[in-house]
Amino acid sequence: MADDPQAKLARHERRYQALQMRIAGVSNAVIAQRLGYSSPQLVSKDVTTALKRAAKQEAMAAEELLHLEINRLDRMMASVWPRVIKGEVNAVEAALKIVNKRASLLGLDLINRNGAADNDMASLLGNMLIQLQQRHNVPDPDTDVILQADVIHGEIEYDDGGGEA
Repeated sequence: MADDPQAKLARHERRYQALQMRIAGVSNAVIAQRLGYSSPQLVSKDVTTALKRAAKQEAMAAEELLHLEINRLDRMMASVWPRVIKGEVNAVEAALKIVNKRASLLGLDLINRNGAADNDMASLLGNMLIQLQQRHNVPDPDTDVILQADVIHGEIEYDDGGGEA
């Protein structure tokens, strides 16, 4: 049988009052007496339930905020990346700040990579660009040109239509 909405609301209000009283230092026995609980154990159970629910909601809010911040950083990186590829120093510095902030938010700065092959900044930035392009379906013509380039004896030679030979 489904709970009556009024009864459910009353239960939530009583649980909230019990939690507030417990936070204020009131004993479970006194809370039970004042709020009409049948035992201090039921007060303890309600307070624990309220705390678990609050912790879950806070964790969900924190996760949502993290996703929001990561998406903002992704958009920032996508906006500066074409200038990074062109070698603009200010854009490279901005990209490094974005990478560092992203690593900090995700805890990547705490990981010991132990000499992994892709631990240089160029590889990390390149991988991030690919993820950004896939996530936001944003083609980058500058990247497409670079991906078509061949390095021969330390010089860049573009395929047909690349603008350089």
